[in-house]
Amino acid sequence: MFGPTNQSTVAKLLMMATSLLVFALLLWGCGKSASTNAVHLKYAAGEKDLAIKSAYAFPVTKSFTDVNGKVTTAAAYKVYLANYDLDAKNFGLTLEKPLASDDQVRLVFSLVGAEGTDEKSALKGGTYLAKADKYLKAESAGIVSRKGGADVTSWLDRSMLNGEVTISSTSADEINGDLSLSSGDMSLKGSFTAKVLKRK
Repeated sequence: MFGPTNQSTVAKLLMMATSLLVFALLLWGCGKSASTNAVHLKYAAGEKDLAIKSAYAFPVTKSFTDVNGKVTTAAAYKVYLANYDLDAKNFGLTLEKPLASDDQVRLVFSLVGAEGTDEKSALKGGTYLAKADKYLKAESAGIVSRKGGADVTSWLDRSMLNGEVTISSTSADEINGDLSLSSGDMSLKGSFTAKVLKRK
């Protein structure tokens, strides 16, 4: 049996252990949520982990003409991820503003939807492959950085692009997914949440 002094000591130790456990769980939770919006980059400027501060996507209609002259369409969502606050007031015109400092980085890639969709079609969940022929395809991936006071865009070679983008959940206002694209020595790998912009 514990005496009064020992009981007090045990109670204090239990309280400390509980506090440490709660603190550890909070840290784990914070770390987990942070990792769901970050991308690991490998490109000409080096290798780095990019915490995504701002992310947007918007659709356009992409047209395809086959050898017989048949025209088909698909929604193409252009996705922007950045470690700074993107200006989304006027879609691509403002999202692609020149970077303001050398520590800013912007990523861009496109997801082409199913045949017959258009810019009014919501992006569907699923896997978009870099090697897909036309539809359900991940393409046009690039990294925009700044050097010598000017933007430098490093595009992943489309002809050698490998990997996929998996959209895990979508809504009218937001898409969530995992990104894993590479070409030669360049790669983008991580997770993101992007707000969907809508034209009025």
